[in-house]
Order: sequence, then structure tokens, then C-alpha cells
Amino acid sequence: MNEIDMLKDTTEKLKRDLWSLTNETLSGIDLTQLSSQLSSISTSITNLDTRLDAVEAQLTPETPVVLFDKDSTSSATNLGFTDGWLPDNSITYATLSSFKYLKIYLTSGDSESVFTVRVPSAGEADGFVVSHMFPQNSRGYVAIVLTFAQDLGSIEFSDMAYFYFTGTSAAVARITWYDTDLPAHGFIRKVEGFTK
Repeated sequence: MNEIDMLKDTTEKLKRDLWSLTNETLSGIDLTQLSSQLSSISTSITNLDTRLDAVEAQLTPETPVVLFDKDSTSSATNLGFTDGWLPDNSITYATLSSFKYLKIYLTSGDSESVFTVRVPSAGEADGFVVSHMFPQNSRGYVAIVLTFAQDLGSIEFSDMAYFYFTGTSAAVARITWYDTDLPAHGFIRKVEGFTK
């Protein structure tokens, strides 16, 4: 049972308790017992409010931390990569390990792909590699590789390959591919970090 279902059950129980109290007659009722029941319900409502606040905080969208943005006019944010983050370059971020995941915006041609990368823990960071592939057009595909530093202090854009299908039918289709660092074939436009 998840937190929301538990809160619903608690709410229903409180409704039943209040209904039960309002339908009892005052004759023959022990006022001490009634006071104790009302105090218990009041405590339950306070606890419920606290739990609802916690659930609401979890559901509230988080404001991301921008680690890199090529469109920023600040050199601290565009890191000098005004054409986008290209292969054979790294971005350094001292508190990278404080993020749970990153959202990466990859642009290629007229297309953009947004993908999420879980930030590894310190124990698994050594050799932690992420790859992503997406179509640039009906025949072209871009594949990228990102490598996290062992100390989680930087991420290297290790490699990018461009695949292009040639030929007019499946019988004669050929695939041409090559490593590239051309912005026209793809670049990372933005990287955001999220802590929850």
C-alpha cells in the first residue's frame, strides 16, 4: 500500500469516528471518554496534515540545477561551449554526486532528444558509461557515449557516431557510419541536475 492509499484509509477512519461520535446521544456518555476520543481524533488529524504536507512536497516538481546550457550568456553556465557540448570534452561539477539523476538535452539536426541519466553512487562510478541513440531524420541516427569520472567530479562526452542508411530498399540498404564531432550531427544543448 503506497503513502496516498494509506492517507485515504486514515481519512476514511477519521470520518467514521467523527460520524460515530455525532450520532451518539449525550445521555449515559462518559464525558472523560468522549474528551479522550476527541483528543485522539485531533492528534490523528494533526498527524494526517503532516503526512499530507510530506506527500505534497514529494509530488511538487523540483526546480532543476543547470549544470550546462549552451544558450546561456554566462561563461560559468555555457562553459565556453557556445556551439554545444561536443565529443572529447568534459564538464566538471564538484557536487555531481549530490544529484540523483540528470536530464540531458541532445540536439541533432532539427530534432531534440531529452533523456534521463541516473547518477551512479561513488562505489559504482568507476567505468560508469551511458549511451543514447536517437534519429536525426528518416535515415540518420546519432549515438553518443558519456563517461562519469571515478570521483564523480566530471562527465566526459566520450564519443558520438552518426549512422546513415543508404539504398532504396531493404534488399540494397547499406549503413554508413563515422565518428564525428560536428555540431550539425549532434551536440548536447543542456544538462540539468535533480536531487529527488
